[in-house]
Amino acid sequence: MAAILAVVEKVLVIMFLILVGYWVTRRGMLTDRGAGEITSLLIKVVTPCVIVNSFIGSGGSLEYSQLLMAVALPAVWMALSLGASLLVFRKEPPERQKVLRFSILFSNVGFMGIPLVQGIVGDKGVIYASFGVVVFNILCWTYGYSMMSGGAKLNLKTVLFNPGIVGLAFGLPIYFFQLQLPAIVAEPIGYLADLNTPLAMLVVGSYIAKVELHSFVSDMSVYTASFFRLLVIPMAFLGVLMLVGPSEELFVSSMIQAAAPVAANAVLFAVQYKRDSALASKLVAASTVLSIITIPVMTILAQAACRG
Repeated sequence: MAAILAVVEKVLVIMFLILVGYWVTRRGMLTDRGAGEITSLLIKVVTPCVIVNSFIGSGGSLEYSQLLMAVALPAVWMALSLGASLLVFRKEPPERQKVLRFSILFSNVGFMGIPLVQGIVGDKGVIYASFGVVVFNILCWTYGYSMMSGGAKLNLKTVLFNPGIVGLAFGLPIYFFQLQLPAIVAEPIGYLADLNTPLAMLVVGSYIAKVELHSFVSDMSVYTASFFRLLVIPMAFLGVLMLVGPSEELFVSSMIQAAAPVAANAVLFAVQYKRDSALASKLVAASTVLSIITIPVMTILAQAACRG
């Protein structure tokens, strides 16, 4: 019972921050431009700092087999997501179909996944989750980019220098060589990493505030996509985790990221490549709200499965 309450408490904290983001956007204190600038700051600065900070002080306590598994497991859940995305929405118009399939394939591993992992599992979980961010970015900026852009030329620089890889490029040497960074370097990294949860949740709340609530009722595809993103794929992945049997921290961290709502990139890509941005906003908003219920359930199932 204590474990259940701990998970629910963490999710409620996240929800409160989302509500603040919703409120300040509705009040005009956070504009589209402001949310976009915060998003850019989170992606380019804060996310790498979160990853690096998770390696600082880890003390080389992680087994190499678990680190290798931390790379393989995100690839597994994304493969499951890709398979599911290709099975549904075949009758939808091409423009809507791309957004809907993108939303099933890509979960919010960074903005929501890492804060939840950090709150529920701790810094060791963030190390594992950082590999999920890397795999996400590689697939998002290759397959996802090609799908949403309509086959535009791939930007290799963007793939190689995404936030996950940058964070690992600095974090892994710290971990493997057990480097002790001076306080003048380590403390600023820690302060910037601490910005991740509040700023990310403000942005998610801002996305939700931009969608008219009555528009959710009429679009059942939003709920179909959310059903696959939040329940079908995580349940299938839970079966894989039970067969593989990783450590408890990796088990729960992977499940949280796999069960996260639709990635905010769905909106960013839809706007950039002139897809249905209103649909993308509804998918992010609806799945985020519904995840307040589903993520605690999936996390508790994961905890029970790995302890059983």
